[in-house]
Amino acid sequence: MTTTFTEQADIETGFSEVFSDRIVPRLDELEQKRQAILSVAKRHATIALAVGVVFGLWFTWAGEGSGGIGGLIAGFLLPVAFGGVAAFLLWKRQAAKWRGSAAETIMPVICDFIGDMTYDHEALRGFPLERIQKLGVIRPFGEAKTTDRLEGTYRDTPFELVQAKLSSNSRRRDDDGAKTQFKGLLMRIGVPEPISDRILIARDFHGPGNKLAEMFGGGTGRRLPKVDTGHELFEQYFEVYSSNPSVAREILAPGFLDSFVKIAEAESGRHGPEGLEAGFHEESFFMALKRDDEFLQMGALTSPADEIEDELHGVFEDISTVRRIIDRLHGDHPA
Repeated sequence: MTTTFTEQADIETGFSEVFSDRIVPRLDELEQKRQAILSVAKRHATIALAVGVVFGLWFTWAGEGSGGIGGLIAGFLLPVAFGGVAAFLLWKRQAAKWRGSAAETIMPVICDFIGDMTYDHEALRGFPLERIQKLGVIRPFGEAKTTDRLEGTYRDTPFELVQAKLSSNSRRRDDDGAKTQFKGLLMRIGVPEPISDRILIARDFHGPGNKLAEMFGGGTGRRLPKVDTGHELFEQYFEVYSSNPSVAREILAPGFLDSFVKIAEAESGRHGPEGLEAGFHEESFFMALKRDDEFLQMGALTSPADEIEDELHGVFEDISTVRRIIDRLHGDHPA
């Protein structure tokens, strides 16, 4: 059993003692819970596969003599394939249940260690999705799923963020049939002074793409007047729209635009700078950061609970994301 935590990043300094005092005593309890959930997952998956095989054999027997050998094979494999899909979805449900259980046990300890931060796995307090959509930071969506909500203060700057998956009503490309519009992190960072005018920092689709986005922007920020920032590198990736262009130019000073580009380049992963969009309104600076990896991932269903150290390093790295962003907005850039 893992009884120590090896500190690696600066944010982890001092956590090894907390790990020994508060997490190690819970590992046996977590392992028992994991084993119980794993047993359910195996049972449900086995039943789904077995049902698929039974129906496959029945269809093969019932269709004997019709359709030739190809028809017999298809009659067997199709129900088995449906059973396999059902088994996968049932397993995925139990794996999510275990991850949630592990997070609800361990994340409060990490939040206490870091200080000025709270965690809610189910994101029951939500996020102002309608507000950020009307601003134009995210596209219109039909369904929304938010999890892993963090709220806190860093460098006297309040923040909240959630992991979000936003889907349209178009039935394609996803496990549940809906087309994914956005997957990643949604953030709200407090600003020193309220900004009454709306400012949208949107992806630059270049030429006709921007015209189409503006045409079909509905009531979002892309219908607002366009603002030329005069910042050459920023303008390669982004377009700015604002209800008050003169205020927008004042807020979006060269130093801020430098920092924003660096955030986009450093934190957007394979999506590149185009994976980040943002906007100001009133007391908030909203950001939508596309991300493929799961946020605050911990608790693999097939891994013993005492092998959680590597996942904890990943959790600290995820928490560092919002800290790095706030640091850059303050003008401090990591080496």
